[in-house]
Amino acid sequence: MFLLQELRIYCHLIILTSLTIASCQKQISEDPLVSKIHVQLDSLLRNPEIESVSCGLIINGERYEIHKGQLLNGKSPTDETVYEIASITKTFTGTLLAHALVERKVKIDDDIRKYLSDSFPELQYEGYPITFQHLVTHQSGLPNMFPEIDGLFDNPDWDTLPYEINRLQRDFSREQFFEALRSIKLDTIPGYRFAYSNAGANLLGYLLEEIYQMSYEEILKEKILLPLGMDETRLGISDQARQNLAIGQNLNRTEMPFRVNKEMSAEGGIISNVDDMLKYLEFHLDRNNEVVTTSHSELWDGQFGDFEAGLFWQIFKNGEKPDKVFQNGGAFGTSSWVTLIPEQGIGVFIVTNVSGPNVHHKLSETVDSLIEILPGMSH
Repeated sequence: MFLLQELRIYCHLIILTSLTIASCQKQISEDPLVSKIHVQLDSLLRNPEIESVSCGLIINGERYEIHKGQLLNGKSPTDETVYEIASITKTFTGTLLAHALVERKVKIDDDIRKYLSDSFPELQYEGYPITFQHLVTHQSGLPNMFPEIDGLFDNPDWDTLPYEINRLQRDFSREQFFEALRSIKLDTIPGYRFAYSNAGANLLGYLLEEIYQMSYEEILKEKILLPLGMDETRLGISDQARQNLAIGQNLNRTEMPFRVNKEMSAEGGIISNVDDMLKYLEFHLDRNNEVVTTSHSELWDGQFGDFEAGLFWQIFKNGEKPDKVFQNGGAFGTSSWVTLIPEQGIGVFIVTNVSGPNVHHKLSETVDSLIEILPGMSH
């Protein structure tokens, strides 16, 4: 009798559990916002060059994570899929500088040579030195990359250029970096002209090492990754990470290599997944955090009208609408985009395993469309 009673209770629990699961699945499937998100991502996937997408949204603390399409391995991306986020890494580097600024270790207009062991007369023009502000706004006058090769990006073959860049940068050392730095000659006052510089971002990485007397990777973990619980985010690609790393391709559907390891990768070496990036976005939506507001400081002070620069963040002054803080990342075979609207608690991260001249534009359009469908936004 006791056995029969236990079986009845057990069956009753199974029925209740099944009904609860079905109810939850129905609630999720019928969430009108999720349905609208799927519509926008399906529209993106109708572009023939884009075969997969991972997307995360956060609005006032609520998180949404969606993966669609097919990766090169024939599988769909999942919560475990990690991607090269390329130049979005620079925002992490800028955030580390914001920590140093808040901790009063440096000032934004400091001559960076104060934090280098040698004098480096090359890092000034007619008495005007490169400052931290010049590095994070790409106005230092430093070249795009080290080693600098004339004509490397002139009419490139996109099937072979990534391999040539990897060959040049493989195991590029600190000693080689500073040797290359001594060879540069500025041709104008820092702060006068915009010129995108990966070399400048990596120089900031080395400066942070001098400021904190720790490796860039150790600073990254201590200041950002560990406090935010970003357990799947790391600098560089380990053998373990490769198991879940999305393989990229270019518009010719040619498989692209991952970036090679070198001694400093503050300009683009981070890999992450959507869940971790949502943690990062949530951090950057906290307008009560001085590190966050410092990293979103408007350093151009109206020099370029509605377009502003933070600490490796781009900022669009959107008229009477809230400001948009954004950045994009382009690896050899991966494209990603982040947009924040701190005033409304909105953050979007989107990534696809293809690179190409127009892919970021399509991601940007999709992000804008996603923001428009969020509750409280005008249509």
